[in-house]
Amino acid sequence: MKKGYVSISQESEQQQKQESAASIPVPSHHHPHPQYMSDLHHEKMGDDSVPTVAYARTTTVNRFMEWCRQTYHGDRRHNANAPLLPSEKRHVTFQQQSQPPAIRPRSKLTKFLAGAALLVSSVVFFNHFMPASDTLFQDFSTIPLEDASRTIKSVPSSDFIREFFHYYAAEPHLAGSHADKRQAEWTRDKFELFGIPNATIETYYPWINTPKTRRLAIVSGPEEFLYEAKLEEDTVAKDPSTNHPNAIPTFHGYSADGNVTGSVVYVNYGRLNDFQFLAARGVNFTGTIALMRHGLIARGLKVRAAEKFGCTGALLYSDPMEDGPFNKENDEGEPSESYPNGPWRSPSSVERGTVQYMSILPGDMLTPGYASTENATRLDPEEAYAMPKIPSLPISWSDALPLFQAMEGLGLKGEIDWLGGLCEVNYYSGPSVAQVNLVNINDYQIKPVWNVIGKIEGAIEPHRAVILGTHRDAWGFGGAESSSGSAILLELSRVLGLLLERGWQPRRTLILASWDGQGYGSIGSTEWVEDNKSWLDDEGVVYINVDQAVTGPHFAAQATPLLNKLIFEVTQEVWDPRTSMPVYDAWRQDRATMAVDDIDVQKKHKKKHREDEPITAPIVKMIDPLGGGSDYMAFFNHLGIASMSMSFNGDYGVYHSNYDSIYWMEHFGDPTYEYHQTMVRIWGLLALRLSSNALLPMSPLEYSRELSIRVAAMADDQGCATLPELSAAVSALHETSFSFEHKLHKLQKKLHKHEMDVFKHKKKHKKLMKKLVKYNERLAQFERGFIDPVGLPGREWFKHIVYAPGLWTGYQAEMFPSIVEAIDQGASPSFTREMEERAAGFIESARGLLKGKHARFVDDDDKSDDNMDDDDDHEDEDIENPEEE
Repeated sequence: MKKGYVSISQESEQQQKQESAASIPVPSHHHPHPQYMSDLHHEKMGDDSVPTVAYARTTTVNRFMEWCRQTYHGDRRHNANAPLLPSEKRHVTFQQQSQPPAIRPRSKLTKFLAGAALLVSSVVFFNHFMPASDTLFQDFSTIPLEDASRTIKSVPSSDFIREFFHYYAAEPHLAGSHADKRQAEWTRDKFELFGIPNATIETYYPWINTPKTRRLAIVSGPEEFLYEAKLEEDTVAKDPSTNHPNAIPTFHGYSADGNVTGSVVYVNYGRLNDFQFLAARGVNFTGTIALMRHGLIARGLKVRAAEKFGCTGALLYSDPMEDGPFNKENDEGEPSESYPNGPWRSPSSVERGTVQYMSILPGDMLTPGYASTENATRLDPEEAYAMPKIPSLPISWSDALPLFQAMEGLGLKGEIDWLGGLCEVNYYSGPSVAQVNLVNINDYQIKPVWNVIGKIEGAIEPHRAVILGTHRDAWGFGGAESSSGSAILLELSRVLGLLLERGWQPRRTLILASWDGQGYGSIGSTEWVEDNKSWLDDEGVVYINVDQAVTGPHFAAQATPLLNKLIFEVTQEVWDPRTSMPVYDAWRQDRATMAVDDIDVQKKHKKKHREDEPITAPIVKMIDPLGGGSDYMAFFNHLGIASMSMSFNGDYGVYHSNYDSIYWMEHFGDPTYEYHQTMVRIWGLLALRLSSNALLPMSPLEYSRELSIRVAAMADDQGCATLPELSAAVSALHETSFSFEHKLHKLQKKLHKHEMDVFKHKKKHKKLMKKLVKYNERLAQFERGFIDPVGLPGREWFKHIVYAPGLWTGYQAEMFPSIVEAIDQGASPSFTREMEERAAGFIESARGLLKGKHARFVDDDDKSDDNMDDDDDHEDEDIENPEEE
């Protein structure tokens, strides 16, 4: 029995419980959920859009408060002596208490003492028990943010992850296949089992292909050159999965049909400058078949370049210098080996993949810019503009070697940067005398793909959404690509489910997404975003992507600069299994080997801006910009939702092959699944901070610094007077973001220091809350300021004026793409100037978002907000010196 409580009979206690239960409505766990989160906005917000605050109290505190209220008002009819009854009075029985005593009026002194006791005790209690952190307004959650953070760090289990991984990687699951659908249903069922609400499968119907007929052969020429390519991967005795009856054939997604015969030409990586190099030396590509090695740029853009220069077909092969064992060592300093004796690509291994022009249009080819729902209006396939018109095949280096032998001694001898790892040949360009026949016939159909979506509704800001996503489909068994990410997402959902059981709720809505169709060109994520763009544009805060999650121990991240600081902070909290140091420190050591010292650039940049601003950007370039080829494109490049992607990388030579399997992961990738665990922790902490911090953890100042450095470099390249409007706009944004960051810092200090003063200073608290709402709105919408509704010239689906996939690279990001492309393509000065002015206009638009002066904030009272900012110091003084009021 707890000290100070009255002993009552079990029968009487049960009677009390029944009476109490009868008077309390039973909460329903089956709430109807609207299609859009904004539908619930007004149910969760007050009339003035200030979140409602109602602190949860313990039973003891409730009883104490009730006793003081009753004492102050002279009312002790309701068992008022029960909570704080001294031990010598414990003989009072329930029957005695049930007789209502006479009401005795209280003196003014008694009322005063009771009120004072209530005030002092409340202050002591809250100062002692409530955590002094930025968990202000976390009343909707019964566990503090720090406890939720510890849970995310401690709960993830390698055993669970291994179990999930084995399920996903047990069979090939190409997008649109029966196995793919089974895995979608299993994922949804796991979400439900783990307590993730509203788990659904959302189906789209893209136009995708599977192969019918494929052939590659040297069909004429000297007899010793005649050859019929295998176009399949060898089985491996150590890896039973390589004998699977449903192994996916070697083919290209979105490849064109064709049966062509011609000479073969070697064109290095298939870049524009590779074709231009040979063309300038007299090589005629008309009617030839281009042989190009994987690497540096996206597959589809290699085929596009071949088509542009007159080739009738394209062959893409994996060279041992790229992801094979050539010139590579293992951790012991010994020569590395091909799979299954090492992690690298073997002679028969083939990299499948899409040849869609990802820098022109991701998603379904027949529904550009709108969702491929079942009854959507579709283009005629002949009108599809972001896929090749010439046939292509992926091949292994064992099938490429006879082609090189047929070119030996013909054309240009390979220079140093054209040489690969096939020691038997000298990498002559050709064209060959021997004729090569390439056949690629596809079965194109409208097929369903299945996204799995789970939603945890936010308690305070349900109209703000943080989205976590990874893709589920694969070009084979998909060990690292994609079963690794799928297993991590499931384990994260299990951890979040445990937090929900313990009473945690996010402040903002969390959405978990298992995307389908990524292998063909980020179809599932793109169609979902296009289908939901109206509410995502208003409500999306951040998208966090995990793709090819774990192939080794080296952390890497790509992100909008808005999230750089948050990524640094979170990776400092999580330990790296290999080095036993924070992930951030291990990551920094890894990046140091490839770092470029940019201190001089920053010093030059500092002279152009504030002298009192410290140079805080790290010497090592830690985070890369977001390019192309993954599921963040629709969120970031199309809608302007702040995004990031991350992975743990290592020696990975089985990408998109039949050998990307359980065996590879458990022998070379992550045998103990410790880095899968680590990724769950990092992903979970990022989601926790973004969904539950009162103030969104974003930094516009980091963004403006990145822009300033890039514009200075562009001006140096083109002449200091070339980009005056853009330079001026970026400079103004930097000044505004510096000021705004200062205001954010002041607001954060208030939230941290004065969270308990809401009871004393309701008016100032309400003012503080309004400021919090406004600043969060500006942070959440800031990235949208860079969105041009018209889109980039020639690829209008991409609308972000600062970042886009390189037009002829695909994977790498290009900053200020419309300006760079205008310069690279030799556009007229007037057109280049127009692109600069347009970019400068949207930089100013983003600046307006920070200042609250933007069309998106039509209800934002700028004048009152400025006054509120001006009064910051006075508010601090008032709160810290209440006795002066």
